[in-house]
Amino acid sequence: MTISYMATEDDHQRLEWLGGGVMQVLLDGDRTGGQLSLFRSSAPAGAASPAHVHSREDEVFVFLRGSAIIWVGDQRFEVDEGGVAFLPRGIPHAYRITADADLLALSTPSGLEDFFRGAGHDLRTPKPAGWRITPQTMAEAAAGNGQVVLGPPLGPDDVLPAHGGLEPGGVPHVARAGEHETFEWLGGGLMRVLLAQEHTGGRFSLFRSSSPRGSASPVYLNRRSDEILVVLRGGGLCWAGERRHEVSDGGVVVVPRGVPMAYRTTADTDLLAVSTPAGLESFFRIAGRDVRGPRPPEWTVSPELLAQAADATGQTVLGPPLDVGGTIPEALLGG
Repeated sequence: MTISYMATEDDHQRLEWLGGGVMQVLLDGDRTGGQLSLFRSSAPAGAASPAHVHSREDEVFVFLRGSAIIWVGDQRFEVDEGGVAFLPRGIPHAYRITADADLLALSTPSGLEDFFRGAGHDLRTPKPAGWRITPQTMAEAAAGNGQVVLGPPLGPDDVLPAHGGLEPGGVPHVARAGEHETFEWLGGGLMRVLLAQEHTGGRFSLFRSSSPRGSASPVYLNRRSDEILVVLRGGGLCWAGERRHEVSDGGVVVVPRGVPMAYRTTADTDLLAVSTPAGLESFFRIAGRDVRGPRPPEWTVSPELLAQAADATGQTVLGPPLDVGGTIPEALLGG
């Protein structure tokens, strides 16, 4: 990623998808230098994918609402709100939504957007008479994008068909809401590590944070990883180099490594964050407080603790938090 990018909810491409749901393309490969793609999907109960396997990309689901059954290899999982599933390339998988769902999906590297665009209907254009997603259109879009459809959608008690010939790209990982490593963070908020480098083979890390209004980071620079922020609820300000972005529900910000940045929430905020490659979790582990342990008296995320964690993880704290009307000082823009 080389260029900062910001989009509001209204900027995202929307595609009609399985079961009459909607697939939003939040980020495609053009915005991430091919590193990953990011989607948000609303899916009604009963929507189900065919059994399939990816040859090119790993896939991740984060459930914001609702529930589903997910099959991966010879395993079957029931996942609900707050759960996450990492599905490596080369391993067959399928899903069936069991309660109306709102979920985020990530693929790495990018390219899965071409599958959705090939099989879905762009809601900005008139819908052709009789249009629908069929097994044939799914199979055609899959074949053109490095996937293999192995069979029809599975019933709740079915098992995946066997498939060989592809080298697994990692080990599947599925976790429920209460199983994520969680840290007390800025302003008394929470930082949850949904996926760390040990889960993704170092390709990326995935976080979900909740922050009260007024929480603010220092001005900092990340030398090792690119950062992506997706606002799920609330909003605030994000500075990236000379740019100052106002971001609200559904907004997305991309900040490449080496670009000074900062953020401040202007409402109670829930957001998803991606760092690529992985490793940013070490910063939170040093500067945050693991909520599984006792809270030391008068503990806080201090500037000194942030600077110590930054130095240990390839970041540099450049200055204090910015006020709402502030900008990153010109003297800091050189990194």
